[in-house]
Amino acid sequence: MLGFPVGIFVANGMEWYFHKVWLHEFPSQYRSSPFFTHIAHHKRARLNAFHDEGYAESMFKNAEMYNEKTALIGLTIAATPLLPIAPFFTAGLYYGIWNYWKVHAKSHLDPEYAKKRIPWHYDHHMTSNQNANWCVTKPWFDYIMGTRVMTQSSVTESKVLAVKMPKWLENKVNFAARKLLKRSFAKIDQNTQFDQQNVARNIEVAL
Repeated sequence: MLGFPVGIFVANGMEWYFHKVWLHEFPSQYRSSPFFTHIAHHKRARLNAFHDEGYAESMFKNAEMYNEKTALIGLTIAATPLLPIAPFFTAGLYYGIWNYWKVHAKSHLDPEYAKKRIPWHYDHHMTSNQNANWCVTKPWFDYIMGTRVMTQSSVTESKVLAVKMPKWLENKVNFAARKLLKRSFAKIDQNTQFDQQNVARNIEVAL
């Protein structure tokens, strides 16, 4: 049973890695990459206050939707050989992949939802530096890797885990996270301050 939450945690790490490397670093270097459509997605979201109508379209009519869905299907297929060995872990991966699509699509069709429910992804698109805040469903690996950058554009989460919990537990978890991840939080604080300075000066970091 522990395999299921572990699978969800690993799926969050996959979100962070694939978003950062496959969807940003690689297409930025190789403009002929099929994942360059993700850069176009950023442009649409940026010009339309985070909204992207492409998420209401068929994957067979929209190249970005096609690439995103086929990549997620490919990851699901790649995880399937683990099913007989680690069924709960694999189920966690399946859930994480499905939830990624559900949350990502909903957020770009409802920007207010994104601002309040997944502010880290809203910040990813709407801050001065779009090369940060790589997670979508939960900001876990952004905190672990020190890539969370807070902005005044969204309703910043009060909980590191972004999970509902009693206030006393939230405070303990946040304190423990800052203690265990000192370097990451120092980086987060520094980058957040730098981003705020860029916003004040109308400076944008190129994708």
